[in-house]
Order: sequence, then structure tokens, then C-alpha cells
Amino acid sequence: MALHGMRGLSIFISDIRNCQNKEQERLRADKELGNIRNRFKKEKVLTPHGKKKYVWKMLYIYMLGYDVDFGHMEAVSLISAPKYPEKQVRSIFVLSLI
Repeated sequence: MALHGMRGLSIFISDIRNCQNKEQERLRADKELGNIRNRFKKEKVLTPHGKKKYVWKMLYIYMLGYDVDFGHMEAVSLISAPKYPEKQVRSIFVLSLI
């Protein structure tokens, strides 16, 4: 899948891959989850594209084996997004967490 327009996701994945051990990886994932949580709380009006970027990061962290215990409603809210890529990430996220 191309990460066109999602430079932050590409950088995050690179950061995770460059971690020397599992502890550094966990700290980086926790830091990113904290950033995402703050964005969801503080920014009342996130664009569908913004939500999509954060949901992809949460899905990647979940696939690494870390617990993602928030953001589910933000992912589900992408169903009303006007573009298909936002709806696609919602579907993948919800099906992966079931």
C-alpha cells in the first residue's frame, strides 16, 4: 500500500524499525499513542484525513502486539467520510480489532 500523503506514518514506521530493542519500541509506541490520544481529545474537529492517519498508526501499533484501548469511535466515525480511503481504513481497523 502506498503511503502517499502520510509522511508521519512513514516516519513512525521507520522509527519503530530502527529501535534497538523491544523496550525502545514499546516506549516509542507509547509516546505515539499518547500523541494520538491528545489529538483526539483536544481537537474537536479533526478532518477525515487526519483521523485516517491516526487510525493507521493505531492499527500498526495494534499489529505490533500493543494494546490500543481508545480511538474506536473515531475510527467508526470515518464511515461518514466523503472519500473511499477514509472508509477503507475504518473497515480494516474495525475488522482487525474484532
